[in-house]
Amino acid sequence: IILFIYAFTVCDCANNFISNALGSHMVLQRSPQRANIWGWTQAKSTVNVTFNGKIYSTDANTDGSWSVLLDSTNAGGPYTISAKSGSGETASLVDVLFGDVFVCGGQSNMQMTVHQVFNASDEIAKANNYPNIRIFTVGTSTSSDTPLVEFKTILQPWSVASAATVGLGDWSSFSAACWFFGRDLYDEIKVPIGLFSDNWGGTPVQAWSSADALKRCPTNYERPIKNDMGENYITGPNDPSQLWNAMIIPILPMTISGALWYQGEANAYQPDYYACAFPAMIEDWRAKWGGNTSPQFTFMFVQLAPWLSTDDSGETLTRLAQMYATRLPFVGVATAMDWGDPASPYNNIHPRYKQIVGYRLHLVGLGLHYGKAVQYKGPEATDWSIVSHSPVASVSVTFDPSSLGSGLEFVSKSCDAGVPIEQCGWFDIGGSDGKWVNATASIKADSIVIHATLGASVTVTGVRYAWGNYPVATLYNKDGLPALPFVFPNPIKPTLI
Repeated sequence: IILFIYAFTVCDCANNFISNALGSHMVLQRSPQRANIWGWTQAKSTVNVTFNGKIYSTDANTDGSWSVLLDSTNAGGPYTISAKSGSGETASLVDVLFGDVFVCGGQSNMQMTVHQVFNASDEIAKANNYPNIRIFTVGTSTSSDTPLVEFKTILQPWSVASAATVGLGDWSSFSAACWFFGRDLYDEIKVPIGLFSDNWGGTPVQAWSSADALKRCPTNYERPIKNDMGENYITGPNDPSQLWNAMIIPILPMTISGALWYQGEANAYQPDYYACAFPAMIEDWRAKWGGNTSPQFTFMFVQLAPWLSTDDSGETLTRLAQMYATRLPFVGVATAMDWGDPASPYNNIHPRYKQIVGYRLHLVGLGLHYGKAVQYKGPEATDWSIVSHSPVASVSVTFDPSSLGSGLEFVSKSCDAGVPIEQCGWFDIGGSDGKWVNATASIKADSIVIHATLGASVTVTGVRYAWGNYPVATLYNKDGLPALPFVFPNPIKPTLI
């Protein structure tokens, strides 16, 4: 029996001379951006930062905060960065690399670790081959009603990737989706990668959003006065802005390349709200992120994987709601809708196929962030038209040309073992009698035609694909990426102010 022991680093002290989001063994953002170093000292005290033979001098603000932007630095290292204040404080950061930095956020499917995936032992051992990937894990012990400028809990400070640091244990470190993204990306671009795991299981988008973002999307939420036991309600990680305050604000000064996001299960029955709140959160993060980060930094998210539930609509509508974020520039999706795991020992809402998730996220990164000539989109339906109503109803569906890749193809699949047939979804045509009828489909060049026999005098009112808790993904492009779920007409109505 292997016992994994880890502990949170808890800071109950004053703010650090150098922020605890930084540290030895970290990766800082490479050129053309400029990395930011920041911290706190006595008000108006002079701080000198020495890096690569140059001294950067600045005076602290009246609140003691200070920061310096280093010169744009090419990928590589290691470097040492030292700092000294006029009040006598000193610090030295060693073994610092320059490369690309990504923040990985969300709830439990992002928190789920390499230790929990299929073939975990081999995957953990392979981490020894990636010393130029550096990892940091924020602890899940602090939420806050008020903004915090420093992390109060850190599970794992900046560490060199290895079997020991990547394979700590279940729900600790390191995030599997984040790791496989970074590992696959490193194999392609061969520059140091910094991965910042910042997530908390079971939390809704509201917790990760600032008050400014939340004002854009109306909700009926009211903070309780008493809990279920009749005691005074104590706010926690599920409440609005709690994790924005405690887990996002402390890293806002860091210059980054982009962010990854795997969340939505906790908002599964709020699709109209999520279609507003998720894009609002992205735009607000971009507006508030500091350092020398691009105001349009790349944002990549995972479309939710299948899980068993009593309500087909909650999961399917949330997958549709997530897609509203792709209307923003430099936002890409890696779908997990075709990789369920009904036998997962961690509950079927947590599939162990995180290698697939990381691989698809890295494709999005290569295509969207780095501009590589890779196919990173699965077929995305953009429009539909009724071909005929009777005797056989036929509907034509067209797709975004950039999502077709090498062309459309069908694959043979059936409902996963152990999944009730009524929770699986294929193609359906909706009729004027209010019923949805299972349908067949055929490929016609770059579109598909869907057929079903409806009742007498029934007319076509809609068409859908992969409507179900466990979609049966049968439509792909020839590059191996699944078609995204679709419903026409789109039932989502974002709750905008």
